Amino acid sequence: MTERPRPLMIGATAADPKRAVFIWNAIRKYFNEAGLETEYALYSTYDALCGAVLDGHVDIAWNAPMAHAQLLLQAPGTCRTLAMRDTDEDVHSLIVARPDAAIADLDDLRGRRLALGVDISSELYLLPTAQLAEDGFDIRSDCELVELDPTEYSNLQMWVDDRTIFGAVMDGRADAGVIFEPWLGYLLRRHELAPDDIVEVWRTRPYCHCAFTSGPGLSDETSERFTELLVAMDPDDPDIAEMMRMEHLTKWVRAADDGWTDLMTAVEQADLVGKIF
Repeated sequence: MTERPRPLMIGATAADPKRAVFIWNAIRKYFNEAGLETEYALYSTYDALCGAVLDGHVDIAWNAPMAHAQLLLQAPGTCRTLAMRDTDEDVHSLIVARPDAAIADLDDLRGRRLALGVDISSELYLLPTAQLAEDGFDIRSDCELVELDPTEYSNLQMWVDDRTIFGAVMDGRADAGVIFEPWLGYLLRRHELAPDDIVEVWRTRPYCHCAFTSGPGLSDETSERFTELLVAMDPDDPDIAEMMRMEHLTKWVRAADDGWTDLMTAVEQADLVGKIF
């Protein structure tokens, strides 16, 4: 039996299966029409996806920040950053409070109630707590941590998300909370608030969020061809425009490993290397 060349295999998770199938069908069609034969596989969790990357079953993964950082740590120099959405570049995590909470800075936050995400959340726990420590603020001794009920997601993982944290700040269960800045506009609209109705207490350094990660066996030539075609996607093409709208971007941009340096350091400090993707 003649062995046929294997197409480029892209992996992603299926957190929202209907949207994921539409998005990846559009991306597959684009690459195939451009002459780069491509297939995709959807996984239930990032642990499964990243395991497939390390085992050589997936050539390129579309990853959340924790999964991407873990692959860079697990296979340094062989797993690499290829590209990201324009909306993943130079993002921040914020601590926000109500104006009537009288919290303007970290000194005001001492002794008060702070809401965070679960302790493996990149943007709602690991990055902010590591950088707060650099600024002399220890969440374990300088404030009271608020316990919030997590939400079970379709992949069966339990998360305390931005909506839950922001809601706790607004209804007074927490004096302040950490949120992912790109969610701020949506949260303000959902609560029918104006920007002046919340106070920004503190923010992280800019960092990068989701990314395409190359697997250890992917050649430089194929990596470059994939990235070149990806960033050339035309947002005026109706099929591409709808995919980009659903995936929350206006263009793809090249990326480098250093956008995840702070997260990799936080993962190492938390002794989480290889333990959760």
